[in-house]
Amino acid sequence: MSGAALGRRRRDERGSLAIEMAMIAPGLLLIFGLIFAYGRAGQVNGALESGTRDAARSATMARSYAEAEQRARQVVSEAIGGTPAACRHSLSVEVSDDYLPGEPITVTARCRYGLADLGLPGAPGTLTATSSFTSMLDPYRGVD
Repeated sequence: MSGAALGRRRRDERGSLAIEMAMIAPGLLLIFGLIFAYGRAGQVNGALESGTRDAARSATMARSYAEAEQRARQVVSEAIGGTPAACRHSLSVEVSDDYLPGEPITVTARCRYGLADLGLPGAPGTLTATSSFTSMLDPYRGVD
């Protein structure tokens, strides 16, 4: 076979890379978007869990229920300092009412944050992160 006949048998592959990238690029962008979404959820949930745990322990050091609430709010607020602003603004911290020596005290924290800025199709607009931690009050502790 001559070189001209062989050249006619080969397909022209110009532009095939552009077509392949047009098919692959949306999937890659979706995967990166999901990585960012899971990363944000992990960051917020981790910070809230850590803050709630520390808040419950700090609340057990307080001498009154009002001081326990104040300590809990302050500790959780400091712990979520690196999270999205929407989470910091929507934060709610609750301390259980049973503030008696020898009883458990539970701190529950919630915040809402958005995923809309990631531009993921079908992603929920906002998520709510909730965390709760229980710590025991010293049975011999003086409480006001």
